[in-house]
Order: sequence, then structure tokens, then C-alpha cells
Amino acid sequence: MEIINKNDIKKYYKIFGYINLIFSILLVLFIPDIDFKERIITVITINVGYHMLYWFFSSIPKDSTRMNNNFNKIVGTGMIKLFAIFGIVCSFTIIYFFISKAISEKEYIGLFGICIPFGLFFGAYSLWVDLKNE
Repeated sequence: MEIINKNDIKKYYKIFGYINLIFSILLVLFIPDIDFKERIITVITINVGYHMLYWFFSSIPKDSTRMNNNFNKIVGTGMIKLFAIFGIVCSFTIIYFFISKAISEKEYIGLFGICIPFGLFFGAYSLWVDLKNE
């Protein structure tokens, strides 16, 4: 049973990608505490982190080396499913830590990177959907 399908994942990935870009631009414009060069590096890091985590997880099932024999297919698929579950759980854990740290330390600047765990979630869930559809 799928909650969202592959097309919905891609749609939400794009939406959160735009939100991530807007947060990054706001970071550059409205945070004068740090040097401009450091703000640009932070923007690049936030955007690359978001996209890299998505593409890393979503490209895993395209590897056909685990299909060499029946044992590899069963064990490899099981291990990759556990990896997808680990990614989904980690994304929620990271979101929790982002929000709790921002609230407890009253440093709301840390929330500008809140979209990074969503990239992890969408990539891991995309991996899960791909494995379920095999």
C-alpha cells in the first residue's frame, strides 16, 4: 500500500526544492551577521545537501548487480528496504532535532536548512516505492 506514488514524490520534491531555494535566498538577504562569502557557501551547501540526499536514495534500485542470483536478490532487496526505512526514520529524527534545537536555543536561523531532511525523506520513500514495485 502506497501513501503517495512516484509522480507525487517528484511533485513534492520540486515544491520543497523551490521552498529550499526561497529559504536560501532569504538567508543571503536577511542574515547580515555573517560574511557574504560564508552566506553563499551556506546557500550552496543547503541546496546541494537537499538534492544530493534525494538523488542518492532514489537512484539505488537502478543498480542491477544485486540481481545476479536468487540469494542476492532476496538478501540485497531486504537490506535495501532496511536502508530505505532507516532513511525515512532519520529524516523525521533530523526534523525533530532541527526544530527542538531552534526552539531551545532560540536560534531560528537553523530552520533555514529544514528542507534538507525532506530531501532525505523523499529520496528514501522513492527508494521504498521502487522496491515495492519490483
